[in-house]
Amino acid sequence: MRLIGVIRVNLRSIDEEKVEMEKSPESEIYDLKYARYKRRRLMFLLLLGAATLVFLCAAVNFTFFAAGIALGHVWPLSPPGSTAVPHMIASYNINQIAPPPPVQHDVLYRQSFDGRTLPDWHTISDGWDVQNGVYFGTNTRADVRSAAVYGRGYQWTNYHLEADVTATGTVSPSSAGLLFRYQENGHGGQCRLGTRASGQRQLELLTPEGQLLATSFHFVTGEAYRLRATAVGTAVTCEILGYPDALLTATTTVSRGTVGLQNQGITGAFDNLLVRSGD
Repeated sequence: MRLIGVIRVNLRSIDEEKVEMEKSPESEIYDLKYARYKRRRLMFLLLLGAATLVFLCAAVNFTFFAAGIALGHVWPLSPPGSTAVPHMIASYNINQIAPPPPVQHDVLYRQSFDGRTLPDWHTISDGWDVQNGVYFGTNTRADVRSAAVYGRGYQWTNYHLEADVTATGTVSPSSAGLLFRYQENGHGGQCRLGTRASGQRQLELLTPEGQLLATSFHFVTGEAYRLRATAVGTAVTCEILGYPDALLTATTTVSRGTVGLQNQGITGAFDNLLVRSGD
């Protein structure tokens, strides 16, 4: 029994000595150095990864740039048509202005009537007014030639003229439509929605020489229709877009003239006028 007690005391002493060794200052210093080593190693790996990424991005950009030079490509400093400040350094925080939509090179003139005045237009009679983005011919006298023409197109030769035209009344006879190859002396062709004295509604083509052609078309009062007049060489046409049967053709000897709008007997409403060069 006494021997067992001595053994127990010795084992207890060994265990206490082990604990003291684990809690010794040398073991704590080792753990601290190891933790610092692991942190330094992690930071080194992170820096190495970042440097590798930057190098790869620079290599890719240089490759594309060199390929562009080899192929003869030249990149502008800013997008075509943009008013943004030219720049080459991608790190600059510059708000890019999106380039405008492509402009049709065949457009001679465009007018949406969104302004209050039309300085380049001439009115042949009183009663023309722009309201809420629509050009109105409000002179409804049957004996008055009511017209408004664009003052800078008198030398135009071949073109397509189109606009949204609305006949706002049911007076017979009456008309509202487009003027084409209009001359200084007041002569010009017309492509118009017309109502005869009998009340019949039709699409009408009046040539600059005064020849009248017509086809029945029961247009709705107060509804807009897209009329198009085409004058190319001696051939002229008058049509309503979206209605294949509403088409008239004729010939003319008048080779040039400006565009315009006309109404007679009723108020005409006009919008979104477009003139494109013809071929």
